[in-house]
Amino acid sequence: MFFKENLKMALESIKSNKMRSFLTMLGIIIGISSVIVIVSAGGGAQQYMMSQFESVGTTTVIVSVDSKKALDSEYITLDDISALSEMADYIKGATPLVQFYGEAIYKDKSMDTLICGGTKDVQSLNAVEMVSGRFFTEADDLSQKNVVVIDELLAQKFFGTTDVVGMDLDLYLWDQRAKLQIVGVCASTYGEFYMEGLPGTAYLPLHTLLSISNMDNTFGSVYLQTTGKEYTETAGNTAVRLLESRHGNRGRDVYTPQNMLAQMDMINDALNLVQTFVAAVAAISLVVGGIGVMNIMLVAVTERTREIGIRKSLGARTNAILFQFLTESAILTLIGGLIGLALGYLGSFVFCTFAGITPLFTPSTIIMTVLFSAGVGIFFGIYPARKAARLHPIDALRHD
Repeated sequence: MFFKENLKMALESIKSNKMRSFLTMLGIIIGISSVIVIVSAGGGAQQYMMSQFESVGTTTVIVSVDSKKALDSEYITLDDISALSEMADYIKGATPLVQFYGEAIYKDKSMDTLICGGTKDVQSLNAVEMVSGRFFTEADDLSQKNVVVIDELLAQKFFGTTDVVGMDLDLYLWDQRAKLQIVGVCASTYGEFYMEGLPGTAYLPLHTLLSISNMDNTFGSVYLQTTGKEYTETAGNTAVRLLESRHGNRGRDVYTPQNMLAQMDMINDALNLVQTFVAAVAAISLVVGGIGVMNIMLVAVTERTREIGIRKSLGARTNAILFQFLTESAILTLIGGLIGLALGYLGSFVFCTFAGITPLFTPSTIIMTVLFSAGVGIFFGIYPARKAARLHPIDALRHD
């Protein structure tokens, strides 16, 4: 009954000063909606990125050469890669990943391009999704055919369509220019996150790239794909032993296996840290909103001093006055929090629709948001409420 009466008086006070109450809640509304948008959109983006990574990363192992320990003869060769791809039934493929930036050219048009070279297994390693045509084959690679798979950005830039199989374009890399035939078009790695100025992507057979660029036929790392994530550790250790046996350097720790699952955990931790930091910055507006609540509640105490004096002279206890003003400040921020929650929910869908991701809402986020908004009201309402509760009845009745 006591709380019900306080709630009734709080709502009446808010109704009697609608504009002032709304302006007081505005800081809370902005703060809550900002936090909701950041947390839900950030969670959705993180979920999307991790799902893309998990599609191939959980079954991938990288075996790297320690450049500080290795001799020139101990780097990974093409024969090593062939042996690694056949070392066990649980190995789906093995490939180096040679990447550098060059330029794609077609007639009078050009575009910065990330050039990726590898065996046919680079398609599954990078989860390359074909839009039209095909990916290059092992036969293309071994015969050093001048073929290329380009992404849809390059296709649209040069030809205005993705139906470009059989067309030619030039790649300019390391002062070398080569004419290549397009055998396939793949989806862009940027997805919905593409921005103007980002480079296109072109995939070349490893032997073709080595022939065009005159690169050395040795590599500092090799990617192994297993049939399941339960084989990654075994694959890494087996690959190291095989390389050590082939190069006769056992015991020198020249080769190091790295499980992509560990990298995924590190990336996830980094994304969580960034998201928490940005949300904390956005939550500063809640503190500003709380200060506004305290300011308005102090004004309310001053305006209702005679009312407080009358209530205390009629027998109202100090705690009753204290809880009356605490309830009012809590209700004020709670309403602001609920409005902010609704706006944040809608804002998340609008933002994520343009970004091409699905917002991630969790019950804990919603509950914490509502409780936090009410908590801000209680915390910043303590001082005005105590000031009102400590007023002497006679002094309050004498107040003009």
